[in-house]
Amino acid sequence: MTETQSQFLTENNIVIGLKAKTQFEAISQLSKVLERNGNISDAEAFTKDVLARESMTTTGIGNNIAIPHGKSASVTNASLVFAKNEYPLDWDSLDGSKVNIIFLMAVSSGDAGNEHLRMLAKLSGRLMDDDFVAAIKSENDPKKILEIFNQK
Repeated sequence: MTETQSQFLTENNIVIGLKAKTQFEAISQLSKVLERNGNISDAEAFTKDVLARESMTTTGIGNNIAIPHGKSASVTNASLVFAKNEYPLDWDSLDGSKVNIIFLMAVSSGDAGNEHLRMLAKLSGRLMDDDFVAAIKSENDPKKILEIFNQK
């Protein structure tokens, strides 16, 4: 990813061993990570905004991966959380797979769409690379995961 992409993901926003039992729990717990790290001001409001977006169409893209995202007034800093959940979750994925790799994107509702689309495009491009996907699925050290993300 480019230097621009790396600013969206920091080591503090990498969660290994998330213990969510449902899609709602995963989004809620990851929203709290964003709030704790100063990326959003209100985890509950952000969770509601993400769930409203989820109700439109699934963000389970297949291959055990989901990219939930939301535009919200509570976002203070566009960012991304990467998480590995301990349990496969039902996510209504396009390929029917359960999800245990989650990328939660947070974008300010004041953003005209550019930041959100740029983040999503870069992430989607990386997720088409089988080697990248295999690397993030097999690695559990946050520092090394960040290195994988920052590789060109």
